[in-house]
Parts: sequence; C-alpha cells; structure tokens
Amino acid sequence: MPDGHACLDLVLLFAPPWGGPTRFSKHHLATHFAERGARVLYVEAPLNPFGLKRGGAFAAELRASLQPPSIVLDRLWVRRHFVPVPYHAASRLTSHRAANRLAQRLLAPMVRHDLRRLGMRSPIVIAGLPHAVDLVPLVPRRALVYHCADDYAHIRGFPSSLPALEADLCRQADLVITTTETLRQARLHFNPNTHWVANGVDAEHFAQNMAPAGELRDVTRPIVGFVGGLSEWVDVRLLRELALARPDWAFALVGPIGVDVFPIRQLPNVRLLGPRPYASLPAYLAAMDVALIPFKREPVTYHADPIKAYEYLAAGLPTVATDLPALRRLKHVVRLADSPACFLHEIEAALAEDRAPRSAERRAEAARHTWTSRFERVDQLIREVLECAS
Repeated sequence: MPDGHACLDLVLLFAPPWGGPTRFSKHHLATHFAERGARVLYVEAPLNPFGLKRGGAFAAELRASLQPPSIVLDRLWVRRHFVPVPYHAASRLTSHRAANRLAQRLLAPMVRHDLRRLGMRSPIVIAGLPHAVDLVPLVPRRALVYHCADDYAHIRGFPSSLPALEADLCRQADLVITTTETLRQARLHFNPNTHWVANGVDAEHFAQNMAPAGELRDVTRPIVGFVGGLSEWVDVRLLRELALARPDWAFALVGPIGVDVFPIRQLPNVRLLGPRPYASLPAYLAAMDVALIPFKREPVTYHADPIKAYEYLAAGLPTVATDLPALRRLKHVVRLADSPACFLHEIEAALAEDRAPRSAERRAEAARHTWTSRFERVDQLIREVLECAS
C-alpha cells in the first residue's frame, strides 16, 4: 500500500534484465518503492551489437526495444534500449572511455523521452553500474544514488577503464550504497556519504511449505543443491571434486548456465536443471538436503554478499559456503569451508544434524534480513539526501 512515496519518481539506470531467470537486488528495490507509492522507471542495461550472436532471442529483444515503456506492476515501468556502440573489454576501441561517452550520448535522448512520456520531470536517479556516469549529466534529476552491488572492475567483459568511471560516479553521487562493508570501505575514499546496506530476502516466499519439485522427487538422496546462476565465480572444479568423492550423493544445480560446465556435465550424479521460474524455487529447495554456495575465492567474491545465502536460510536449509567476508557474520547458521575436504566434512556434518530445531533457527535468522528492512534503510538515506538538498 502507498505510504508517503506518492510524490517520488525514481529511475534505475543500467539495471539487470527484469524478465531474466534471476532476481537481483535492483528488482526488489524497484518493487519496494513502487508498492509504497513511488513511480519507478526501470531501465535495463542497453542492448548492443554483441547480442547478435544470440540470434532470434536478440531479434525479439530488439523489436521490444522499439516499444514504449511496459508496465509490469502498478507504478513500475520497464524499458530497454538499443545502443549501437558497445563499451566492452572485447577490443581496445570498445574498452576506451570514449566508447562509453558516445554510447551514453546516444542513450540519453531516449531516456529523456521516456521520462517525458511518464511525466517524470525531476526523478531520483539510481545508477546500477559505473557506465551510468556519462549518462547522468544528460538526464534531469533530483538526486543521484549509486547502488554498488559488486566489485565490477573484476567481472569478465568489463573494460580496464571501468574503475575510473566508478570513481567519477562515486564523486558525483549524492549517496553511495554498497551491499558489503568491504565495498563500502573501498568507495568511502571517493564519497564520505557511502553506506553499507546488505542484500536481503523475500523470507515469506522462500519459507513457503511447498511440495518438493517433481523432477527431483525420485532422485536418490541425499540431494546437495545449488540455486542461482552458474557464473564465472562458481567453482565448477570444486563441484566436480565433490561429486567424484561422493558418487552416492546427488548434486542438483538449478539456474542459468553462463560458464563451461564440461567438467561436470557427464557425471552421473550431477543434474544440470537450468533456469526455473522464481515462483517455483521454494519447491526445488524443499527437495534438497543441503544447499551450497561453491564460489571461487577471488576479488569479485571477496566483495560479494550472496543473496542465495539468505534464501537458503529462509527455506530452513543447512548451507555450506565458501568462506567469504560477508558470510562470516552468518557463521552461526552457515557452515563455511575453504577446501574440497572441508566442504565434504561440513556437508556430512549438515546431513547428520538434527534438522528441525536448526531449520527454525535458520528461518529466524532470515527474518532479520528481509528486503523490507533493507530498503527502509535505503529510504531513510535517500530522504536525508533530499532534506539536505532542500
């Protein structure tokens, strides 16, 4: 229900695809504000010529980009544009900041047109990626917020010039919000108004008492599972070692595949299920005995706050995760491991535990990390910025 946000307009720039198989913090942020009365324009990261290799899917997205903003929830519109100039590490030409400047100059008139169409004269701009630094001076705004959810400089495909863009964006922003304390410390140097607001969970959704997913119902137990994108930071070699060491365990991996999974594809006790709808994820978690966060230990994951940790907890699942700084504050409910042998030991301990009381403890912990509580803090920080500006 609206609760005082009716006078607010927000535009999220460089947001992840709204209709993708994974829900990110930006999805929940946009939904939170729209449900509380704000009008929200959710602008996805633009299409560019690198998408041509996806064939028909890209063609459909390109056709959709010619349509006006589509309303997906009451007061929430989604838009994606095509920009012919990519900013990407693929070549020296496309990785130069000049490529980003040109791309944003091409994007700016389209975003301004969308804002005029929706009657958003002076929105709060929330930048989701450093790329937006060359766009925000070209669109009207009441305030600028940079929402930093990852160490983008170390993500594959992002150019080496990206840290300079991010530093400039931090300096220009009225407010910087990071999802981990390590990210906050690194950006505090550029902007003293930098705050840590961790990721969260839709606890009610993942705590649903669903029947186990049908495609896992007849799988021999125990089922050790993973729900999320199989991205570059997922340790596929670790998964292979675990599966080979315990051939009597089933490993069920649910989510889009974005890396080479050849090392595990042919293993008889590994099931690569691919992406499943967000609404059905509690059913897959209900079929699992232990959940994993098998991340590599590298700069990207060092600064990560995995949303799946909170989702597993809300489902009451025993969880074994790579030892990451952001997860150490959850070590009373998440088992941390730093080697294949340690993972095996912790999974075995999780399988042997008294499930019911520990599940209740995990769900209680998840209830402390809801998206609602997170975004109440974001709301407070934005209001402080607006009060200072007035």
